[in-house]
Amino acid sequence: MDALRNVLLVTNATTDAEITQIKQVIVQAAQPHLPIKLSLVHIIPTLPTCYFNIPSMVLLAERYYEEAKQSLTYVGDFLGISQSDQWLITGRARPEVLRLANRLNTHFILASSSTIPELRKTFLFSKKEANPMPIRTISQVALLDAANQ
Repeated sequence: MDALRNVLLVTNATTDAEITQIKQVIVQAAQPHLPIKLSLVHIIPTLPTCYFNIPSMVLLAERYYEEAKQSLTYVGDFLGISQSDQWLITGRARPEVLRLANRLNTHFILASSSTIPELRKTFLFSKKEANPMPIRTISQVALLDAANQ
């Protein structure tokens, strides 16, 4: 059996079609004994604290949190991911995703095509060194999987 591959999925902006593709790829990868441990992360944007004296901003922050929690739970239930492998983090996407990926010893980061540009803007990717943790869109992974069959 091959070594376990840790994959981190950024659930911000993922569509139902992308989630279905991920599930299909994971099932197909498990058949030739390529074990994948999938973890989920959803990033809640940080709101400026100077606006929290305005009651509507507090309601907006609460709504962000509830929607993010529901989205993460939905994706986790659909993919069969345990609660301990689901992360809800407040902050900026770039540093938070990379920090969590390092903490989880992630081999691969998956994100929707609308989230990828933000993740690649980090200073870690501007270095000339090879990046040990590739970031791919969900459709790229589906295409790679189809080409390998």
